Amino acid sequence: MNTERITERCSSSRFISRAKIKGYKLVFNKRSKDKSGKANLVYTEDTSLVWGVIFDISEDQKPILDAAEGLGKGYDEYKLQVINDLEQEIECVCYIATDSKYLDDSLKPHDWYKDFCLLGAKEHNLPEEWILVLEQLTK
Repeated sequence: MNTERITERCSSSRFISRAKIKGYKLVFNKRSKDKSGKANLVYTEDTSLVWGVIFDISEDQKPILDAAEGLGKGYDEYKLQVINDLEQEIECVCYIATDSKYLDDSLKPHDWYKDFCLLGAKEHNLPEEWILVLEQLTK
């Protein structure tokens, strides 16, 4: 969610809107090479809610983002319907890990990773309740 980080990876990135998705929860259970937990969405079939942001990047930079996000190395690409600030449904690309060989519910994110998540949430004025959720999830 951090603009500076995504812009370093994809110079064409442009913030579009805040967004939320219902029926998912955020966890940090995707196993990373550095032995920490990275962000992941888990489908819950209930009223759970996850907040995030939508960025647009040029098509020619999509492979750069795919590589940086670990597409094919634990994460797969999914197209999900999210709700933007205007309460419109928009289809967005999201990276989600579902293969159990890449998942470990005991993992925690490194402090620097947690800081990127919190910085992006605050930068884009995500709801204070969501920032508190992020702080608790990353402890």
